[in-house]
Amino acid sequence: MVPLTLPSHVSMLTSTYPFVNGVEDNGERLAPGAVTLAGTLRSHGYRTAAFLGSFVLDRRFGLDQGFETYDSPTGALNSGSDPGDIKRKGQAVADAGEAWLNTHSDRPFFLFLHFYDLHTPYDLSAAEEAKFGKGYHGELSYVDHVIGGFWDYLAAHDLVNQSLIVFTSDHGEGLGDHGESTHGFFIYQSTLHVPLIIHWPGHWPTDGAPLPERVDTPASLLDLSPTILDAVRIPKPQAMEGKSVLAAGGPPGDVFSESLYPQRHFGASALASLRQGHYKYIEAPRPEFYDLAKDPGESTNLYADKGSLASAYREKLKQLRQLYEPRSRGTANALSPEVIERFHALGYLVGNGSARNSASSGVDPKDRIADYEEYGKAIYLASLSHLEEADAILKGILARDRDLSDVRLALGLNEQRMGRDAEALDDFRAVLAAEPASAIAHLDAGLSYYNLRQYEKAGRELNAALAISPGYTKAEVVLARTLAQEHKYDEAGAEFNQVLKETPDSYDAHDGLGTLAAMRGDWSESEKQLEAALSIEPAAAETHNTLGNVYLRKGEMALARGQFEEAIRLKPDYAAAHYGLGLTMAALNDPDGARGEFEKALNADPNYLPAQNALARFSKSP
Repeated sequence: MVPLTLPSHVSMLTSTYPFVNGVEDNGERLAPGAVTLAGTLRSHGYRTAAFLGSFVLDRRFGLDQGFETYDSPTGALNSGSDPGDIKRKGQAVADAGEAWLNTHSDRPFFLFLHFYDLHTPYDLSAAEEAKFGKGYHGELSYVDHVIGGFWDYLAAHDLVNQSLIVFTSDHGEGLGDHGESTHGFFIYQSTLHVPLIIHWPGHWPTDGAPLPERVDTPASLLDLSPTILDAVRIPKPQAMEGKSVLAAGGPPGDVFSESLYPQRHFGASALASLRQGHYKYIEAPRPEFYDLAKDPGESTNLYADKGSLASAYREKLKQLRQLYEPRSRGTANALSPEVIERFHALGYLVGNGSARNSASSGVDPKDRIADYEEYGKAIYLASLSHLEEADAILKGILARDRDLSDVRLALGLNEQRMGRDAEALDDFRAVLAAEPASAIAHLDAGLSYYNLRQYEKAGRELNAALAISPGYTKAEVVLARTLAQEHKYDEAGAEFNQVLKETPDSYDAHDGLGTLAAMRGDWSESEKQLEAALSIEPAAAETHNTLGNVYLRKGEMALARGQFEEAIRLKPDYAAAHYGLGLTMAALNDPDGARGEFEKALNADPNYLPAQNALARFSKSP
């Protein structure tokens, strides 16, 4: 269908074509009022729940419609959080499903478990790698183990023989086939062909007709929801476009697939395909036609040899789109910048994208796969903090096509992380020249101006980001910090409080308010806000240091010492924390300890003036 997680799941659970439901890329939203499998089952008395392994299917994208319980990893990413936090390991998903079944399996139910472990970035622990292996195959063994454990749970609770159990996938993984290591770019069988295994309950009513052991006719993910409804004797809603594989005559012969990813993000053409029987046509600037019975790996393009047959398939593809055109209700999906950032953390390009071309013109995606693979490598290297290597790759891609805004934005972010804010600004300005309404580019430009202490320019960019995307939390946080640097404390406080209204668990807002209170000498309020920040981000060394200074000012030396020591434990070369601990030791009448901490501060930063002055005072002491 679509080799991307969200569009594929939407088509699977609504039984509608992506160009009809309007979700053709990750990060888009299914319109309210959609007819879903969960909603249909719920209207017939089923309890419905979903436990998800990734932010990609977060409820904000609309697939929660029809579910009573919809549980996904939605927590806000605070400063210092690992991007992996937007994934949830398979065992946690299975455990959540089992906990739900413990209290909800006494009546008909629909439970949907979504495992995301096989998506990069892989995150097995060292112990898990020792047990299951590394990389894709290690994750595969891990997921197999988790599903096996869930099956054991079902068997132990006498649910296996009472349940219709369906095992399938949203898409495959290239693993090097046709030059694609992951998924999303091409629409070859390597990323489209998925398993569909159905376990029939014991004593299932069949109205005298035997249940099939195998269906060989090609089927689409559109057919999954109608098949489940057919199996439980619930009529298929009119809005659903697929057909049950149990129905007389089998599923429809036409299987549609598409990928807009190369068009939206790599300046190439979109791809679309139609399979009927064992032939498959792919619409591209250089069209492709395959006989999947003889060539399942799609290695021999028959388009030139079977031109008339391929043309007939092309016409069928055109007719399919025209048939559903009146029902098409594509959503005007304006992604929030924070959504874009989260997808970038998972290695996906999402957003306004680069130059778009029609499916029948422009650059053929086959000519862009090498750059796409290089981009993926750069993102991986950046996740390992190998930023110089990542930048070299990104610059190479841009040397071949300077108009790829998504790639240029990634380059700017890397340069920003390396402290090269002037260079980063050149990239952000180039993105904004092509896409003036890019809120994320305005935000990143504002952050670089902030780092360069050009606060007026930072404020201008941050306000532009907020004008485009009101409620953009990260822009509000950086704007508040900018206002604080300009000594506009009341305005800064108002921005931080606005963030807390929208995101009560914002580490940045609590930390900012605590710092502002300390600057005003309101030690009690500062202590309250900083402790709230640390309850969200316990490993924030800077906040421990600030709280240590608050306790130092309050004369609570034991508490101050504890906070400075924790900051140093988290960040051993933290000059300011060593200095603060030195002041504390001096107040505790331990001059040798104080002198030692001041020296450690200077070892960490030889230009740290407060420590230089403190040591100078010690040297003058009798």
